[in-house]
Amino acid sequence: MYPKPKLRKHKRAKNNPMPTADDRCIVHNTPFAETHEVFPGKHRQKSIRYGLQIKVCRDCHMYLTLNPQSDWAKALRKEYQQKFVDKHGRDMWMKEFGRNYLD
Repeated sequence: MYPKPKLRKHKRAKNNPMPTADDRCIVHNTPFAETHEVFPGKHRQKSIRYGLQIKVCRDCHMYLTLNPQSDWAKALRKEYQQKFVDKHGRDMWMKEFGRNYLD
């Protein structure tokens, strides 16, 4: 009687392709690692734009996503902020992200 709602398929972002066997987890070295943005939330797109991403297995990705205040996540943010600052400068970092993770 009523029309059935059409199910929409989720589209993958162009900048986040499907993992392949060549994508290896930086921790466990397992294949088919997923891409994880080091700076989540409102800074996710900036992480993608500047290449502040890592390849991790599904378990590591879930851990980092569910525990953004873990020591590992904090260490990654510090490391990748330093890489960004070395390449683009501290002023650019503060303009783009507005928060210092090094202190």
